Amino acid sequence: MRADGSGVRRLTNLDAVAGSPRWSPDGKVIVFSFATLDETFKITTPQRLLGTSHIQSIDVASGKITELTAVAGEKRSPQFLSTTRIGYALEAQDSGIEFTEGSSGSRGEFKNPTWSSDGQRLLFHRDVEPSWPPHRRWSSLDPRFQLVRTGVFSSWSPDGKRMISNDQTAGILHNSILMMDADGAHRETIYTHPEKSALAPVWSYQGDRIAFALGQFFQTIKGPARADIVTMRVDGSELRTLTDGASNYGFPSWSSDGQQLVYREVTSGRNTLYIQELWTGARRVLIEGSHHLNFPAWSPTADVIAFTSNKDGDYEIYTIDADGTNLRRLTHSAGNDAHCAWSRDGQWIAFSSARGGFKDEGSLYKANPQAYGEIFVMRSDGSEQHALTDDQFEEATPGWSPWQDR
Repeated sequence: MRADGSGVRRLTNLDAVAGSPRWSPDGKVIVFSFATLDETFKITTPQRLLGTSHIQSIDVASGKITELTAVAGEKRSPQFLSTTRIGYALEAQDSGIEFTEGSSGSRGEFKNPTWSSDGQRLLFHRDVEPSWPPHRRWSSLDPRFQLVRTGVFSSWSPDGKRMISNDQTAGILHNSILMMDADGAHRETIYTHPEKSALAPVWSYQGDRIAFALGQFFQTIKGPARADIVTMRVDGSELRTLTDGASNYGFPSWSSDGQQLVYREVTSGRNTLYIQELWTGARRVLIEGSHHLNFPAWSPTADVIAFTSNKDGDYEIYTIDADGTNLRRLTHSAGNDAHCAWSRDGQWIAFSSARGGFKDEGSLYKANPQAYGEIFVMRSDGSEQHALTDDQFEEATPGWSPWQDR
């Protein structure tokens, strides 16, 4: 398109993913990366199946496409270094910088490389976290809310001195439960199962027990899902299964008095949020329907439960009183909203939102198909919705630390 946004013209029309376009020095050719849909799935699946993409060029005037590479591996971010030489990043058994005429450059991980105009220097980024999960202060758009990058499904002890999280980079993987100090130090695995995944651990408000789901999830990818709701003491002892093992239960959340849990069940054509008394085992339906009901979160200061549902189309966040009354929709965005979490004073809800859309190319994200998702906060009544992050990565599964509350 022209610089003023007019004259938009589509150059590729492929059943594939084309991205990272860069101009030739004379402005007549565009070089780009190309991957079939099957190979893109290999690149982005959390199981990290190494895929193959290629570097191609297209003559802007004629639309003629030329294949520039043939070797296996994920090839990204091409750039003309001269009229005949193109550099790009290769993700393979021997990752590094490559050139289309067949020569090789420096080895290692190079994300989004950009060469200087003389081709002698290279700017790029790479993840330098020494271990997983990370624990690092993160930039926030609202200074009232401090952010810390952590592992998925983080939950803090009531005194804010310790935290738990899953140990893998994604929920679809086989997860154990880690405990660490609030600054990320002194990590230890407090629960693992040789076959089942322990997902989304959450600390009780009394600080004595942890609840989580134990089983297999993501049925559309891994096959039939079966999972139970489990509780245990903070040291991993007194493991207790609360559900019957015959369904897909998940995402428990504690009542403020520690006597009840709310959790979801997914069955064929039916979805339910249950409230179960911890010691008697009695349970009742909070809400059910053919639409999805997920990620319930019980307020620490009231008998109100927030959850995610697509009952009105895309995924939005709702609240409902613990007696099943007063259903309210809090978000009304064009993108999915999910993963809600209450502040400890019950005044705010943090959540992940895709309302900003894709902000980069999905095939650039190895082991992650979601090049979108920002952390938002809103008041408990849905007012004052605003973003805390704004970038091309996926931020999700927020949890509140007591010392972060504002």
